Order: sequence, then structure tokens, then C-alpha cells
Amino acid sequence: MAGMQQQLDFIAYIQRMLNEGDFSATYKFALLHAIADVCIEHPLQQPDSELVITLDELVDKFILLYWHHAMPFAAGSNGDAALLKQNTGKQSKVISVLYECQQNDIRNIRQLKDSPYWKQIYRATLATLKDGPLWRLQILAKQAECFLYPHSNNGKFIKLNAGIAYSFRRFYDLVVYLAKNAWLQKIQSIKDNQQLLGAQSQLHEFLFGVDRNALNKARPILIEIQRGLCFYCNKPLKATHSADVDHFIPFARYSTDLGHNFVATHSSCNNSKRDYLAAQQHRDNWQQQNLVKFEKVLSTELAAYFYCDATKSLAVSDWAYSVAQANGAKLWLNKDEFVIAGSKPVATVQLATTEIIAANDTNADTLELNPVNTNSLKLRYFPNIKIACGHFKTGDDSGVEYLDAPLGFGSLNPDKHFLAHASGNSMNGGKQPILDGQLLLLELITPQSAGSLQNCTVAIERQDVSGDNQYLLRDVKKIADGEYQLIAKNPGYPPLIADESMRTFARLKGIVE
Repeated sequence: MAGMQQQLDFIAYIQRMLNEGDFSATYKFALLHAIADVCIEHPLQQPDSELVITLDELVDKFILLYWHHAMPFAAGSNGDAALLKQNTGKQSKVISVLYECQQNDIRNIRQLKDSPYWKQIYRATLATLKDGPLWRLQILAKQAECFLYPHSNNGKFIKLNAGIAYSFRRFYDLVVYLAKNAWLQKIQSIKDNQQLLGAQSQLHEFLFGVDRNALNKARPILIEIQRGLCFYCNKPLKATHSADVDHFIPFARYSTDLGHNFVATHSSCNNSKRDYLAAQQHRDNWQQQNLVKFEKVLSTELAAYFYCDATKSLAVSDWAYSVAQANGAKLWLNKDEFVIAGSKPVATVQLATTEIIAANDTNADTLELNPVNTNSLKLRYFPNIKIACGHFKTGDDSGVEYLDAPLGFGSLNPDKHFLAHASGNSMNGGKQPILDGQLLLLELITPQSAGSLQNCTVAIERQDVSGDNQYLLRDVKKIADGEYQLIAKNPGYPPLIADESMRTFARLKGIVE
């Protein structure tokens, strides 16, 4: 596990990197920011997991981070002279190529990817990444200290060392804050920029701010799917043209516009929520609205303006709420009212408590509820359900026990999440193997709440000829004619074709140490 000492070492290393590294350009700050973003966009199965990050992912992040930087800063200057420099020499190749694209009426990243310019900008950015920051980021005081990832130039990916992705997730706010401020100071220190900057105090907003024009594109579709109601208070948006578009996961926490991360609100609700995370009930509503019911609508309508990936939006929200729960942070419920992250509504806790009593006493109907300990969330554990990593395995949900909810997996709900052991070796393969006997954290799903299961690891239930339940864990892959394959990570186990006897009942959320 990524222990306290490793986390302290991580912070110390980031501090040393910014103090002892050679930053002749801003690329290293961009790379640090990009790695932090990717870490929270990937669900982390175990705190000590390694994480493979492809160079394609980093190229996408670089282009996204530098897109606004390639716009003219000074209205009174023309052409390249209006662009802020990112290094002490000539203008950076990435900025020059992006600026050229924008001059040819490319207005956003989606248009760029669909244009003839994409190959050119991709090659230029990849070359910049490989030639400089990727292998220079970890050079401290002229010596390579590969604390984050090994310097093994295979040309396709980097692999973060064990526990590093967890530390990036744990300290994302701090890392991004430090990277942005160092980036800002670097641009201010470049002599060629000082005439453009003058006495301006809006540099941070220019480099890292919200694209308000793009947000306006999201307003009509959000109002439509919300039936003209404010997302938070559920009251009518009287003047729809002036309704606010709020980043559900605050922009101050994660500064990338994802198309599924927006909701329409009253200005008063938005101003009250500010940069707080919303309470769990708002999060549940957001997931149901944006990631399930209207996931495809938002992807279709907003893809021209924003990056749309519901899975990534869910991963970012899981990260944000897991940090909030670990820190005991306050979540915004409504105006001037907050709840503590991880606390449960009274009705939900009482239901869980009733189940615990019933599981341990046959005369539970005659008992009164015991006081609830909201500081120790319990999840159901089924010792007789073995989620087979091989062939279907018979089991039953009798003998339920209760275990402390594991930390580091976001906000958990005892009505939805449960624990069971893996059995067999078919999932023992790939980058994140599941081993025989490991304890699994699973989330119950229904046809209405499942969303897309493509490339997810899911638990499947069926009944054998005698009527006993059988369970199986596999990855889901859609194939021709609307059929689905159930894929094992271990190539020694052939794929299965899903049939009508099988019911997908849970999604794998993670492996518990």
C-alpha cells in the first residue's frame, strides 16, 4: 500500500523537482499537470498499483492544456507577436502549430481532431514530449532520480511506480496548484513576454480559465433534459437564458471541461455551492441524469465543444469524493447547509442497521434500533458467494456478515456496495490481474442504473438445472449483431457468449487489500 512515508516522500520529491529541476520552458509543468490528470481519470484498483500511461494520453493532455495558450494575449498586437512565449528561445513548436490551426478557423479540440491538421499537431507534440520533458522531468540537480516512473524509452508509454498514482490522486489539488503557479511564474519571467503582459493581472484566467462561450453551448440541452428546473433546488429556472452552467465537479478541483460534468442551475444556487463538492444525494442525481439516462444525448450534443467520456467523468467524481471522504470534508447540500463526506442520511443508516440486527437475531422484529455509529460504515460481506474467475461457480447469499467499508474507493453506499471473494484464475492477467481469493468490492446494478458495460468487469448470475445460483466475473465486450462476449483476462480461458439465462447484477469497483 502507498503508506504515509511514501506519501511524504512524494510531496518532498515534487518540492525538490520544482526547486532543483531545470525549467527553461513550461513543458515540464504541463507534463506534471497531465500526469496528475490522467491519474484521477483512471479508476485505481489498489493503492499500491502501478499505472501505465500511454504517450497518446499525454499528447491529448498536452494539446488540451496548451490550446488556450496558443490564442493571442494582446489585442493590439498581430500574429506571432501577440502570443505569449513558453520558453526563453523561439516560440514553442506546439504553440506555433496550434496557433496556425486556430487561424484556419479550428475553434476547439474536437474540430482539431477531425481536421487535416491533427496528424501534424500530434506528431509535433509527440516529438516535443519525447525530446524534452518526458525524460528530463526527473532530472534533479543534473542527476536522474526516477521516483515517479523509470526512464525506459519504449516509445509508447510510461509506467508509474507502485503507489505513485495513488499519491497523485491523494495530492492532486496540491500538485496542480504548484504546477500552474510555477508555469505562471515562468511565463512572467520570460523577457519577450513582459511587454505583452504589462500591468495585466488576468494572466491566470487567460491561461487556465473557463471558456464561457463554450459553456453557453451547453445551457439549452441541460435545461431541456432538466425540464426547465434547477438541478440543485428543483425549482423552475424562470429566465432560462440567464441560467448558470455549473461544473458539478468544481472547475477549481479539476480544470478540464468534460461534457458530462455540467448542470443548469439558478445563479443563487451556483453562487452558494461555489467550489464545494455537492452532497451525495446531488451526486446520485447527477450520475443518474448525466451518466445514465442522458449519457448519449450529452455526448451527441456536446461533442463538438467538449471532451465527452462518461466513464472518465465517473472516475474523476469517484476520485474527488474519495478524497473528500478521507479528509472528512464538508459537502454542499443547499444554501448555508453542509454535510460531512461519508455520513449517511438517517433513513439509509437505519435500514442498514435493521439489516444487521436481522442477520444476527431471528427475533429482530421485536427489537428496537440500536444507536447508529456513523463513523464506521459497514458493508455486507457474503462468504458463501465466490465470484468465479473461471467457470460459473455455485454459491448463495446466506450467512451475510458485515465488514468495515474499505477506504480509498470513493463514497460507498451499504444499499449498493458489497464484498465477496474471487475464486479461480481466469482473471489473473493483464495490467490489473484479479487473483484467486482476493476480496472484491462490487456495486449492485440494475438495467436502469447500469449505464454502458462495454469493457467493464462485471459479476454475472445464472441458475443451474437444480435452481441454485451460480456466479461469474468477466470483462464485457460487444460484438456483432448486438451480442456480448464475456472475456477472461487469462488467455487460457476461452470467451463465453452471453445468453438469456445470464443476469448482470454487479460491477467490479475494486480489489480490497
